Amino acid sequence: MVKANAYGHGVKNVCKLLYGKVDFFGVACLEEALEIRKFDKRSNILIVGICKDIFLAIKNNISFTIENLDDFKSLLKFIKKHEKLLKNHKKIAKIHIKINSGMNRLGFNEVEEFKKLLNIYFKFIYKKYIKIEGVFTHFASRKQLKNQVYKFKEFLSVIPSLINPIVHIGGGIGKYAIKEFENAMLRVGIDLYTNPCYVLTISSEIIKVFSVKAGEYVGYDNGYKTQSLEKIAVVPLGYADGINRKVSGEFVTINKRRYKIVGNICMDMFFVKADESVKRGDTVKINFEGWAEKCGTIPYEILTSIKHRRMKDLII
Repeated sequence: MVKANAYGHGVKNVCKLLYGKVDFFGVACLEEALEIRKFDKRSNILIVGICKDIFLAIKNNISFTIENLDDFKSLLKFIKKHEKLLKNHKKIAKIHIKINSGMNRLGFNEVEEFKKLLNIYFKFIYKKYIKIEGVFTHFASRKQLKNQVYKFKEFLSVIPSLINPIVHIGGGIGKYAIKEFENAMLRVGIDLYTNPCYVLTISSEIIKVFSVKAGEYVGYDNGYKTQSLEKIAVVPLGYADGINRKVSGEFVTINKRRYKIVGNICMDMFFVKADESVKRGDTVKINFEGWAEKCGTIPYEILTSIKHRRMKDLII
């Protein structure tokens, strides 16, 4: 999943790093898919949200989601109207059917409705221009995972072997259910970008290290008071870069050691309590572990809040 600018990490760099290593790039909307097509003409791309322009999706070889019967019927009308155009340009609509297994957001709710779609598809005279490429769901809660798996399997059980679509699951907790499905794909999202990180970490560097006497204050509003003679390091990132002001007290990594963020986060800088081993120019790795809890949110919000004004992306 590389939606929301690859969770704030930069979609172009992430996609290039993953090129040839994944089966699909997943995005939320057509605009995100077309952004990838600017630099990648070959990879499979799936829009997991609503596609507002199926013509552009088909034209650019982008797979898209069908989540209700009315949208499927609209697709059939489009295919019927533009059959000659599709034939001349050798284009087909590649669709993935979304099943609502308990998220109650998008997707088919009832098996009977799903059966109607399949029946309509097989009777459609121009069905060769439609490929039911995938069937998928999005799990909402680990507490209800067993029930969600069971419901999704109900839908899968009525799919004719003639179609043989890709089955894929996701939703963060999908990794806990993948063993329940034979030959299913997993949509990897937050696990790509958090510790242990498969793609990259965000890093900066120390721009200044200095000593502060005991009893002095560091930063705005007397945010931190030194207890003894202390080394303070300055990192050129702040809340203008998406570093939440609440993360003071959390940690970053410098030279493979953890150091505490102290004082109030400034617009363009923050402070770290350092030691004699920390020098100007040392790389600072931003650790998101613990940040979400400290900020009263989830890791997704932390990641997508990060801006790329001045950051150095460290590929690992």
